[in-house]
Amino acid sequence: MTATAPAVPARKRSRRQPELTFLRLVPGNTIVHRLWAGTKLLVAALLALLLSISPSWQMLAVGAGVVLLGLLAARIPLGAFPRLPKWFYIALLIGAALNLLSGTEPTVNVGGITLSVGGVEEWARFTALAVILITSGALIGWTTPLGDVAPALRALLRPLRLLRLPVDEWVVAIALAIRCLPLLIDEIRTLAAAIRLRIHERSPDEKEQGMTIRQVLIETHDLLATAMVASIRRGRDMAEAMVARGGLGGAVSAGRKRPRLVDWIVLVAATALGVVTLAVLHL
Repeated sequence: MTATAPAVPARKRSRRQPELTFLRLVPGNTIVHRLWAGTKLLVAALLALLLSISPSWQMLAVGAGVVLLGLLAARIPLGAFPRLPKWFYIALLIGAALNLLSGTEPTVNVGGITLSVGGVEEWARFTALAVILITSGALIGWTTPLGDVAPALRALLRPLRLLRLPVDEWVVAIALAIRCLPLLIDEIRTLAAAIRLRIHERSPDEKEQGMTIRQVLIETHDLLATAMVASIRRGRDMAEAMVARGGLGGAVSAGRKRPRLVDWIVLVAATALGVVTLAVLHL
């Protein structure tokens, strides 16, 4: 009589962990990738200006169409979009519920409770505005090497030198901030992995009982101290690299790309679309 092997329990489907993927270049050779970085910055700034002047649903639809066209033209995969944690969506729902009770006209009476339809409409409109602007910025990060942004900004801000404004200092500060953001995201990812490792190493009894307030404060303190030490170390390494390249003067490399005919066509088309849309909406 042969013994039967114990059945192996099926593994639960692993869920994708929350992850930030901004400022991560998606390789490609599309028309959006080949555009000058300054062109993409100008189009994003024009889009933000138009949506700020007239944040109506019609203008939001035009802005969403422009961003969607850019995503399709750049062939950005769905995996490039960030995976946000659950608390983010819970916070959005809490915001919608608070706006539902704000009393903004028009309102409806349901079971003796006054619900604000106008408040929910404003919440949805400004949430859509934030999504469009953030996605347009993410599109620049997905299709533009970080080293091309600072030279493009220096070229765009060059006319401000006539007003004796510290353009070079602004560009250096922006270049350092852009270069530090991926490092900050890497540190956050490392800390998140450390938190998951600590949770995994606990005993089953500790997992069932959960953490006390004191344990939460101690772990938060340890993680923040680790993040500060890692950030100081990264800052020291960056400062040494800058000194080796000649100080602040070497923080921004010379731009290799220049505006081409397709860049001027995109800028003219985006400007014309914005002017025509504003004119039609305000007639």
